[in-house]
Amino acid sequence: MKLFTSLPEDLPWSEQQAFLLLDGTTLSDLPERLKKLSPGTTTVALYDCPSFTALRDISPLLVAVQQPDEPLVQFYLEHAHEESSVLLFSTAPAHDVAQHLRKLLTVELPEGLPVILRLADAAVAQALFGSGDQRLFGPIVCVVMADSVSADWQRHQPRLPDCPELTTPYRLSPELDAALDRVDRRRALLELDAHLLKYFPDRHGGETVAQRWPMLEQLESEAGALGLSSQSELFHYANVMAWLDGTALEQHPSIAHLLHAPSLQPPGERVALAAGLAQRWSSQGGRP
Repeated sequence: MKLFTSLPEDLPWSEQQAFLLLDGTTLSDLPERLKKLSPGTTTVALYDCPSFTALRDISPLLVAVQQPDEPLVQFYLEHAHEESSVLLFSTAPAHDVAQHLRKLLTVELPEGLPVILRLADAAVAQALFGSGDQRLFGPIVCVVMADSVSADWQRHQPRLPDCPELTTPYRLSPELDAALDRVDRRRALLELDAHLLKYFPDRHGGETVAQRWPMLEQLESEAGALGLSSQSELFHYANVMAWLDGTALEQHPSIAHLLHAPSLQPPGERVALAAGLAQRWSSQGGRP
């Protein structure tokens, strides 16, 4: 459901240069789509640097925009619910903004291991710029991103007029590392939500993600208690619950045995078999 129809009203369009940071992984054929929307638009690929040259085709793209009613901004609004883009404002030119963002493409975990960040992911940007570390802003004076769970906009601005220099490699604090772990978990639940909406639209209750969120968390918790951790295992478990459609697991001893009885068989295999039994039960109209 697309809930983002307009941007916040008090953004600094007349005082700052606006940029869109668009995710080339999520938004397929992004360069071609941007050329059709605005043929004269100049884009800067963040991956146009030595460490990421091989990935340039799926690079996040930084695009300057002038007005909130132009086609590129409307494209951003249409896809805002996917959380695959971020709106930035700066007094600096695109090159300087891109150079700053490139410093954050690869960061270090608290223990020193390198990790790549998806900077155009709205939830990642929310965690970074909401962390309170003023170095992360650099030349950026305002960051706006969509939150599809709350169906609202999030906004961050630096507290200092001149932000400290961001040195590289940037090492995540334990708190920011934990926040990014929560982003991964949140993304997994959003993918689960999309899966259930696609395959079980009549059984996946709640009009908004926020209304469905407690149920998604419950499914994740139950799956985790069974030793299920991968996306496919979580999806299989959700399928079991959806096909059983609220009937008690005790009424399905074969399925309950696969899920709960001790076994040398891997949990992923057992939940896949349980999903097959649940689908068969559902396709037979709820008959054994």
